[in-house]
Amino acid sequence: MSLPQPATRKDFLPAWAETAGVFLFLAVTFWIIRYWHSGAFGWYEDDLTIIPRAVTLPAPDLFAYVWSYIYHLYGHARPLSDSMIYVFSHFGWKLGGIAGAYWIGYGIQVLNILLFYLLLKRVHSRLFALTGSLAYILFSADTTQVFLTHSLGLHPSITLLLLANHAYLSGRKILAYLLAFIILFSYETPFLLFLAVPLLQKDWDWKKIKEWVFHGLILGALLVGIILLRSAVGEGRVEGLTPAQMITTPILHMLQGPPVSLGTYFYRPIQALGSLNLEVILASLLAFLAIFWALWRTRPGFVNLSTQTVRDAWQGFRPARLAAALRRGEYPQEIPPEWKALIRLAAAGLVLLVLAYPLTFTVRAYAISGRDTRVHAAAVVGAAVLWASLGTFAISFAAIYRKKALAVLPLAALFALLAGYGFVIQRDYTQGWQLQKQFWTEIQPLIQDAGADTVILVEPTGLRDTRQMGANTWNLPRILNQIYTFPPDWKNPPRVYRLAPNWQNQILTEDGQFQINAATSIAPPSLYVTADPENVIFIETKTGRLERRKTPLPLGDREYELKTVSSPTLQAYPPGFLYPLLVQEPYTY
Repeated sequence: MSLPQPATRKDFLPAWAETAGVFLFLAVTFWIIRYWHSGAFGWYEDDLTIIPRAVTLPAPDLFAYVWSYIYHLYGHARPLSDSMIYVFSHFGWKLGGIAGAYWIGYGIQVLNILLFYLLLKRVHSRLFALTGSLAYILFSADTTQVFLTHSLGLHPSITLLLLANHAYLSGRKILAYLLAFIILFSYETPFLLFLAVPLLQKDWDWKKIKEWVFHGLILGALLVGIILLRSAVGEGRVEGLTPAQMITTPILHMLQGPPVSLGTYFYRPIQALGSLNLEVILASLLAFLAIFWALWRTRPGFVNLSTQTVRDAWQGFRPARLAAALRRGEYPQEIPPEWKALIRLAAAGLVLLVLAYPLTFTVRAYAISGRDTRVHAAAVVGAAVLWASLGTFAISFAAIYRKKALAVLPLAALFALLAGYGFVIQRDYTQGWQLQKQFWTEIQPLIQDAGADTVILVEPTGLRDTRQMGANTWNLPRILNQIYTFPPDWKNPPRVYRLAPNWQNQILTEDGQFQINAATSIAPPSLYVTADPENVIFIETKTGRLERRKTPLPLGDREYELKTVSSPTLQAYPPGFLYPLLVQEPYTY
């Protein structure tokens, strides 16, 4: 039995008030599922490379640095991405410490949600816009939305994309191309999505093909120009690709990425069910009620169709009729215009989804965990348009037969579990920051005699890891010199390295030195070193706690003497910026 149809918005609020109410609903929903625990979030991986410098620079020095960064095309020749991280994190710190930057990151993404909602609303209906916007904010193929390096440096590119789409559909094409071009100097993966913007227009005909070809030629010229520019300035990731890789990698990613990003809409709910606790259960239940109410009260897209019209329309999908119509380059005559519009938008969504992956050269397109899921960041637009099309069709079709609840209930349930999974992601971020503070607090009394040329190796067996955001991994060598202020004349300050699995088989050089490289450690290549064992502090973790090895380290058929414990000196150096953030006193020597 279907529930009674709700009254339309005309009985209650003007259109602008309804839009404001929907946007408030979306903004609050996004905050809850991604930022509810943001007060316990910290800095992770790339954050710890950029943000400490950004927040400690005086504003004039910051802007001078950013200008130099842009002028010289640093940052893989896309300087705007890192520059925005510097600027936004600097002022975020002044606004409210670590939490201030998260507020700015949230603001950027809420702006994107508003722009996306308005974009979908201008190409179809309120139900289409609401369903697509919910799919946008619940998109979980990319689990790095709150990661400051991405919310401050990547997501502004999506802002530029959405603004360019609005400008193009409003007839301001010069402005649209300018905004799209700027994407290539920021985070480039959303750029190609702009190729599909003509498909969002309400009417398709053969005249549009000429427009689309011309549009593609302009974008192709812009892209080729940027590739040549990056090659000219020696951008490593362009130089490192062979011509064959530049062709095969985009094709492979376009085949791998879309099924993965769409599949996570069903896989993440399964993961949420496997990670149930009271918080996830409550979040899912409340999300179900809110999403069901929002979808239920929104007017379906084609309520004026009769059941007979629908039956006739299905005849047009018979294989013979459909094939004949496609040969003529048209829809079967029986298909209602309302359905044709959704079919066109679904096709546009699929094109947008595929175009999210050709520029993702450096990360595997099937990633579903950790920082590598950024490969799916631009796919949110196409995936959400597809969900908007499917959801609008299902709800509107069910409403014709007065069975609207049969469509709204399963969609709300699926979205509710996706909301619950948002708390699983937040749990990883919270634990990741706690694990970093625990590590640096616990290691302090064990390395107090570290000095110039000291290498600290951490055996990783007992280290705890989080799935969605790395803690104590590749960025460890960059932390200790931010916890303490070492003499500037030290060429090789003490550094902490996390050893890689099976490090024992690769670490020795022919002359008995320890080599720290890609085979033995998780560290940036610029910080690879070769160390005398007598300058090495070896930290064991097998017991679940950090312990310094004080006996020789057996490797192969020999034992190697390590750095002997001497008088503590590390604490004598001035504390650095990260000391109060990562070291929880008191601890004992």
